[in-house]
Amino acid sequence: MAVYTHLLALLLLATTAMASHFYGGSMTFNRRQTSDGSYKVDIRFKAAYHVCDQSDDWYCSSGNCGTKTSYASGRIDSSPNGGSWCQTEAVMTRTLTSNLPFQLRKDSCCWIYNVITGGGNWRLLTTIDLGVRSDTSQPNRSPVATTLPIVRVPQNCPRNYNLLSCDPDKDQVRCRYGLLSANECGMCNQHTGFTLDENTCTLSYRNTSTRGIYGFELVMEDYPTKNISLRYSNNSTALRVPFSNNPSIQPLSKIPLQFSLEVEAPAPSCVEGHYMPRFIHPTPAHGEHLPASVNQELEIRIKATAIYTSIVDVVISGPLNSTKEVTTSGEYVINWTPTADNLGQHFPFCFIAEAAQNVSRTYQSEMRCVIVVVGRAGPKADVVCTKDIMSVTVERANISGIHGNHLRLNDPSCLVTSNDTHVFANFSLNACGTQMEETDEHLIFKNEIVTYDDPRDIITRRHEVEIEVMCKYHKQSSITAKFDAHRPAVNITERGFGTFSYQFEFYESGFTTRKSPNSYPLEYEVGQTIYMQISPINLVKKTELFLESCSAKPYDNPSYPISYPIIANGCKVDSTVKFLSSHQSSVKFSMDAFKFIGQFDQVFITCSIIICEANNPYTRCAQGCTNGSVPLPSSHVHKREAPMQTASHFISQGPLRLRRSSPLTEFASPSLNLNLMFVAGCLLAVVGMVCGVVVYKSRTSKINYQRLKSDEI
Repeated sequence: MAVYTHLLALLLLATTAMASHFYGGSMTFNRRQTSDGSYKVDIRFKAAYHVCDQSDDWYCSSGNCGTKTSYASGRIDSSPNGGSWCQTEAVMTRTLTSNLPFQLRKDSCCWIYNVITGGGNWRLLTTIDLGVRSDTSQPNRSPVATTLPIVRVPQNCPRNYNLLSCDPDKDQVRCRYGLLSANECGMCNQHTGFTLDENTCTLSYRNTSTRGIYGFELVMEDYPTKNISLRYSNNSTALRVPFSNNPSIQPLSKIPLQFSLEVEAPAPSCVEGHYMPRFIHPTPAHGEHLPASVNQELEIRIKATAIYTSIVDVVISGPLNSTKEVTTSGEYVINWTPTADNLGQHFPFCFIAEAAQNVSRTYQSEMRCVIVVVGRAGPKADVVCTKDIMSVTVERANISGIHGNHLRLNDPSCLVTSNDTHVFANFSLNACGTQMEETDEHLIFKNEIVTYDDPRDIITRRHEVEIEVMCKYHKQSSITAKFDAHRPAVNITERGFGTFSYQFEFYESGFTTRKSPNSYPLEYEVGQTIYMQISPINLVKKTELFLESCSAKPYDNPSYPISYPIIANGCKVDSTVKFLSSHQSSVKFSMDAFKFIGQFDQVFITCSIIICEANNPYTRCAQGCTNGSVPLPSSHVHKREAPMQTASHFISQGPLRLRRSSPLTEFASPSLNLNLMFVAGCLLAVVGMVCGVVVYKSRTSKINYQRLKSDEI
């Protein structure tokens, strides 16, 4: 009997858990353009449950809701944190007999099990009005809205949640609590400890004595900023006026915005960036509008930091077919490709960073949301990716005003070619400033075709552009059979010294074992010692090698402007540098891995070396460290003089990168912060197991790189 009772209790518990699984939902709509004059509307609705549930159980509540003619759904994101949730989005197209208003409704039981007030029914109601507006002569559109299914806040940390309130018709957007009398909510609670600013759609948490999950059932409405009329297919009209406290005033549309908020145990600190993550560059600002183009992949990059916790995830809410990946530098990348049906529409994306202190406690950042506005397709271009070469072809008609002899790649020495109709670029994956990025599933190689000014020109009249190109390879592909990241030896030829070769290599501890060329890119943790050696392949008698300078750069290009200095004028710049050899034919030195590596997907160490006659006190090698004010011995050689030293020669090796698990924030330094600007988006061209990508963007001025403030580390 006891066993039977126990089994029955478990069954009841399981049934309750399955029934109590709703976290929240939302809906937006947009009239679809048709050539035959029929009425169609695209309705996008999100729902979040304890498990991924893609069921479509909306039904017509009032009016003529038409018929469903297409339906597609899929998972957006999920997380084991906050009770374990999964958010899906479905896109439903309905064909209507008129553009008169109608309502769709979705309801069931129950909210997530441990919600405050013990759970209860949930209900979503949407009012869709497609009347033609007198101010735009276009069908009315709803506000765009989304939110994460559950947001979490420590009990002792007040926080504001700025809910996205954007309207493509530029209407005033307001948020309020749902009304039971209007069938807009299930539990219909207005919780103490929280305030809702209806004008700005800001939900503020101040304090509460009760920890747990709170369900918020809000309604988002839009009102015109001036009097307008809506015209319908039956020749009727309706007046819509700006918002006032008059209860008889009707909004243009009503959409549900429901989510859960969990008040957790207190945090040791409420300062963002301590335990709770803080967003840093290149994360877009809240409310920012980002352009996208039809059939071109949009890329949104997000990065967060925390001192006492480790970033473990960025959870997102976006349109159907959104994806995310994390790079080895700790950036999370959201990708989405709009289709022709999305032209002219606005799409919301929201995201939250999560950081873990241990396996049982995670913290959330603020929630940020952006709006993506879809425009027309960009220029026609082809990117072909082979195992070691990227080939790009761009139609000149799409970039009018550009002279083919004023285009180059990231490396200024790599120019592109052109004819009357096309611009061409053909380069190796490990040359011309190509940068490699790695995610769990892909190796990504990026470069840019950019305009440059001829220094002989007094006036520049060319239209400036940047075309970013990319090859993306699945790690399972055979690219590794041919791509060699390891840099070869440098050959030096100088009169009096002849021709000789020097190699830059990384070593294991104590210089006992050279790092294998197959292990590149090399991975280090912040603070881990990096052992380096520059040595001749064949010993050159009676010479010594002097290490003049070294720096870290995101590209294998000595002239690239962004760098972290390591050695200058033979002197240590980085305090962790140790010289392990002196006045020898090879140079051994070490340093600790530094945060600058983590600012980029990869970096190269570039050094300048001088070869001198051994034991000659008048050479640069003999002078050693100088502050730059001491006149250097000339390398000029008269007809009958024997040379004392060579000119400076650059040698590099890499790339290096930080291990993903490395806590970048624990070694913050103001001198390592560089503000890099990145504009995303791409045109896919699938070639076998890889894909090539191109981005076209106009620019009015050159990019200025500058240091960030110390509080933005």
